[in-house]
Amino acid sequence: MAVAAIRQPVVSFSAIVAFCILLAAAPVTASTPVPSFSATYDVRYGILSGTMTLQLSPIETGYLYETSLRPNGVAAWLRRGAISERTTLVDMDGRILPLDYYSRDTIARPSRETTYAFDPGNGRVTGQYKTHAIDAGMPDNGQNRISVHIAIMSSLLAATDIPDYSVFDRGRWRHYRFEVIRDQDVEISAGKFETVEIRYSSADSAKSWSMHFAPALNYLPVVLDFDERGKLKSRAQLTEYRLDPAEHVERQPASEPAPGRF
Repeated sequence: MAVAAIRQPVVSFSAIVAFCILLAAAPVTASTPVPSFSATYDVRYGILSGTMTLQLSPIETGYLYETSLRPNGVAAWLRRGAISERTTLVDMDGRILPLDYYSRDTIARPSRETTYAFDPGNGRVTGQYKTHAIDAGMPDNGQNRISVHIAIMSSLLAATDIPDYSVFDRGRWRHYRFEVIRDQDVEISAGKFETVEIRYSSADSAKSWSMHFAPALNYLPVVLDFDERGKLKSRAQLTEYRLDPAEHVERQPASEPAPGRF
């Protein structure tokens, strides 16, 4: 899908130095690598529809995670453009953490850009949201709105507990509570999958999210739901995917029947 060129967020030299010093001083504890993937989803928002893509790629310093959303049908006629996001991630002492975040929304009128630089070593996030300059602290488990996807996948692959992350979005931190619901059957156009459902919500917001991750696909998300005040607002369902054959590991579903069905 063609989108406008995305400007790479700038991470300050001092932030890089602080991060490298912290890595050198920390115990060598690696998180479970998340295999690369690309996936396409059909998105429904009321009577409107769109296409979403997610792509994770390995880079020298860690990972590059990119997402895009483009309206289809009536929605495309009403609003042309796309929403693209990207973040670079690093493994720091066994945790997947973001170093930056960039988004460009050409559906909005006027179009807007958001840029954040995360400094885990010094515990700061800086950047620009709309017309507001950002300079705030960064909690230990701080993520941005898309890096949290990869942090969850890493925990699921490692079979470790998922912490309650704080997520930086719209220029502020929100602390989320995460709920894990296992053995959920999901049947969509891409196939039938046994999944682990992750639900997360914040005490100071009426919005909540739910993601179904499929163990057979290296915990690739196959369904993503967004709710507001207890009502489903949007749903994205996997239609196509590609897993790196060298990294993909088949996982057998549990032998006992799954109690949940999507």
